[in-house]
Amino acid sequence: MIAYDQLALTTGTVPRNLPAAMGGALAGVHTVRGLADVDAMAPEFVAGRELVIIGGGYIGLEAAAVAAKRGLTVTVVEMAPRILQRVAAPETSDAIRALHQSHGVQILENAALAALEGDDRVTAVRLSNGDVLPADFVIAGIGVVPDTGLAEAAGLYLDNGIAVDAQGRTSDHCIWAAGDCASFPWRGQRLRLESVQNAIDQAELVAQNMLGAGLAYEPMPWFWSDQYDLKLQIAGLNLGYDRVVVRDGMGTRSHWYYAGDKLLAVDALNDPRAFMLAKRLIAAGRSPDPAQVADPATDLKSLLQP
Repeated sequence: MIAYDQLALTTGTVPRNLPAAMGGALAGVHTVRGLADVDAMAPEFVAGRELVIIGGGYIGLEAAAVAAKRGLTVTVVEMAPRILQRVAAPETSDAIRALHQSHGVQILENAALAALEGDDRVTAVRLSNGDVLPADFVIAGIGVVPDTGLAEAAGLYLDNGIAVDAQGRTSDHCIWAAGDCASFPWRGQRLRLESVQNAIDQAELVAQNMLGAGLAYEPMPWFWSDQYDLKLQIAGLNLGYDRVVVRDGMGTRSHWYYAGDKLLAVDALNDPRAFMLAKRLIAAGRSPDPAQVADPATDLKSLLQP
């Protein structure tokens, strides 16, 4: 037993697994969370083999890109009407879908999994419409859940993870939490962010608060995803957007999310200048005229001017 005056929980998340009743316990079925998971599936990536990925989120799509580049036959099965539906606008989904299709990846949307087939090892994926997809192995990218087992055992209040106040303190005055496992108050709601950047920033702030700083966490979210030769960089959170402004450039593209006249977030596709500018605008609480954003003749730097 280790005594403490103050304790920080940074337990992260654990991946959702396919139920054993659906074949999730068969050999050849993988999830991706840490380096050990990557090492375990590395021998599977052999050119000519058939990979089925369950889930069209960033994890599944990044795995699809790696596999396609290595010469595997790849199919992505997404239950929702479109890939990335939970996290991105249709414009971004369309761009990412087209990118994968150009590399030979088959993307099935509105496709529900019925079961994985095989005796000891997975050999096929059966969909609810009766289609059967051959599979040498399967990657399940169906999301993660906050690892709250220790917090629950300690009797802490849970709400989409370990509930903390603006400073990172849990319902126990001596226990704090940060990162993927923690949900915190943000603009009248409770938010939990799953990203490397948030885990670092929030943990640093909690460490300061454990020493008495008394600071409130104000996240400046940004994310990224690398797929083939595309670098997708995301600034801000698109929660509550009601329109998307598209800006096209020479080999670049960005999608600007607005709620009314307020800029919320930007998806920058091979456009690091738009990404960096968007971070500065959002941090400053500034919202450029959407018409100026959409005009390719507008100098991005001019959007920073008063």
